[in-house]
Amino acid sequence: MSGLFSRLQAVSRPRIVGSTTLGHGVNEFFSIVIPPIIPLLVADLGITYGQAGLLVTVFFVMYVLFQLPAGVLADVVGKDRLLLGGLFGMAVGILVASVATSYETLLLAQTIAGISGSTFHPTGMALVSDAETDETEGKAMGIFGFGGALGTMTAPVVVGGVAVVAGWRLALVAGVAIGAIATLVVTYLYVTAEAETAADDPSPRADGGNDQPSLRARVRSIGSPVDLRLTPSIVVLFFVTLVLSMQHRAIQTYTTSYVTAETGSSVSVGNITFFALLVGGSLASLYAGDLADRFDRVTLGIGASIATAFLVAGTLAATAVTDGLSLLAVTVVLTVWFAIIGAMMYASYPVKNAMVSKQAEKASSGSLFGVIQTGSALGSASGPAVFGVLATEWGVVAAFPAIAGVSVVLALLFLTLSLVD
Repeated sequence: MSGLFSRLQAVSRPRIVGSTTLGHGVNEFFSIVIPPIIPLLVADLGITYGQAGLLVTVFFVMYVLFQLPAGVLADVVGKDRLLLGGLFGMAVGILVASVATSYETLLLAQTIAGISGSTFHPTGMALVSDAETDETEGKAMGIFGFGGALGTMTAPVVVGGVAVVAGWRLALVAGVAIGAIATLVVTYLYVTAEAETAADDPSPRADGGNDQPSLRARVRSIGSPVDLRLTPSIVVLFFVTLVLSMQHRAIQTYTTSYVTAETGSSVSVGNITFFALLVGGSLASLYAGDLADRFDRVTLGIGASIATAFLVAGTLAATAVTDGLSLLAVTVVLTVWFAIIGAMMYASYPVKNAMVSKQAEKASSGSLFGVIQTGSALGSASGPAVFGVLATEWGVVAAFPAIAGVSVVLALLFLTLSLVD
C-alpha cells in the first residue's frame, strides 16, 4: 500500500486519480459478486449451472451494448456525475438480487447492474486521462488498474466468506453496504477535488459567471455530434484492447481448471494459483505504469505480450517440473509461475491505456474510452467462450497453452501501432 500512496503523490491530480481508483475497485467488486455464490444459488433456487452462468453473461452483454453510449453521454452530462450514478445503480441491482425469489428477478438485477456498470470505464478512464499529462498518464493508469485488481480480489473473499456463514442473501447485502460506503467516499473526494480546482482556477467570465455550462445546458445538447475522429491509431488500439481482454479473461477463467487437470491436485491448489495470478497482476499494474512514462510504450507492450506467450505456452512443462514433488512443492512452484504470468499479462494494461490517453481530447475523452472499452467488453465476452469450445474439443490441458497464440497476435498489434502512429 505504501507503493500506491507514493505513486499517488507523483501524479498531477492525486485526489482525482485516487478517487477514481477507489471507484474502480468498487466497480470490479460489484461486477463479480455473483460468481462466488453460484453453487448456493443453484441449490436454493433450483436453477442449473447453465442458467447461473447466463447471469454473468447478461451482465457483460450490457457492457457490450452500453459502454459506447455511456461514453458519449459522459461528454455531455459530466463524467464524474455519470460515474457516481453508475456505481449507485450497481448497488441497486445487487440489492434487488439479494431479495430475489425467482431466476427472472436475478436476471433483472444483473441487467440493472450491468447497464449501470457500463458507465464506469468510459468515465473513469476519461477522468484520469483528462487530469494527467503525457509525463504522468502511464503512472496514473497503473494506479487505476491496481484499484480494479484489488476489487476483483476482494469480492470472492468478502461475499464468499459471508455467504458461508450467513447465506447468499446477507452476503449480497454486505457487499452492497461496503460498496455504497466506498462510493460515498468517492463522492466526497470528487466534491473536494472540484472545490480545490475552482479555488485554483475559477475561470471567471465578464458577467461574473463561470465558463462551465450548466447541467441543464449540457443535457439539452445530447443530440449534438461529439467531435471524435477515429484515426488509424485509435482503430488499432480498439483491436489491441479486444485481444488483450480476450487473453485476460481466458487466462482468468481457466487457470484453476488447468492446474487441477494438469497436476491432479485439488481445486484448492488451483484457486491458490489463481489468487497468485491476481496478486502478480495487481502489482505489475501499479509498477508498469511508471515504465510507460519512462520508456517506449510500443516496445513495452510487445515485450509483455511475448513474455506472456512464452509463459503460458510453458505451462505444458508443468507436469515434468512437478512430477514426483510433494503437494506443498507443487503449490509453491505453480503459485510462483502463475504470479509471473499475471504480472506479464497485466503489465500491458497501463501501457495500452496510456496510449489511448495520449489520443484523448478532454471534450471527447468519454466517447473515445467508450469506443475502446466496447472492444474490451467484446474480448471479455468472447475469450472464455472461444477457449471453452477448445477445452471441450481438446481438453483444458491442451486448450490453455493455446492462449499463447492470442498473446502473439497482441504483440503484432502493438507492433502495428508503431507503423500507424
